[in-house]
Amino acid sequence: MTAVAISQLSRPKGVRYECEICGKPATLQCSDCPTYYCTHEHFDIDWRGIRHLIAADVVVLRERPKLIGSEEERERRNEELRAIRKELLDLCTEQSQKFLVQGKYELAVPGALQSLKFAIEIYGGEAKELVPSYLLLAEANLGLRRLKIAEEFLSLANWNILKHPQAGSTMMSALQRNFGRLYAAQQRYTEALQAFATDIYYSSREYGPENVRSAPSYFHMGRVFQSHKKADRTAAFYQKVVEIYASFLQSWLQADQGVGEATMEISAVEVEE
Repeated sequence: MTAVAISQLSRPKGVRYECEICGKPATLQCSDCPTYYCTHEHFDIDWRGIRHLIAADVVVLRERPKLIGSEEERERRNEELRAIRKELLDLCTEQSQKFLVQGKYELAVPGALQSLKFAIEIYGGEAKELVPSYLLLAEANLGLRRLKIAEEFLSLANWNILKHPQAGSTMMSALQRNFGRLYAAQQRYTEALQAFATDIYYSSREYGPENVRSAPSYFHMGRVFQSHKKADRTAAFYQKVVEIYASFLQSWLQADQGVGEATMEISAVEVEE
């Protein structure tokens, strides 16, 4: 699959093609998939990041709808397309998370962008289901040091959660953790500490203060104090992280040997930090 120049003669009048990665006017199109790009670099990033996994399904989704058939047949077709979009939403989210864990932030962007598009198509532009995609995009841009873009996505996630108080503690925890990382990168350390503390509050509400899912923000708070050369506070937070992970690993080993209760499963993304 390659990117070829868009034929200006075949372009429908008034149609504007935009790059899948950055939204700028596109000059290239995929040879086999109805997607468009401004540069070969963006085509390559999109292809390696997510497109090679979803190209065939995207062709199906972007086919012109048929006008024939009964209302029941059209309804069945719409349900089939909705099911495809839901599967692709999960796949894009998983792929983006995988690249985030690997530190391949540039490749995490295409999956996150595509997951956001599918979420909007399925749930609408105001639904709380958009928040995970916003957070993925924020994390990827934080890793790329594109702090302004990361802040924009975090603001979108924050506004969405404010409109949906039922979003839950897990989303609030992830939001505040990423705000903390953003503020730390911007050297806004007081705000960073406040965000990490809020993250710990929501994570503790959901899982408990000694849970391994709460450990990353203890670690981040330690890093902030380390940057201020406050050795005692730094050591205290790092020690907390060590204790949490030691307890988690001990429980896991005991469960593996059939001694204790099984430790709850966590994903690689949850322990990336």
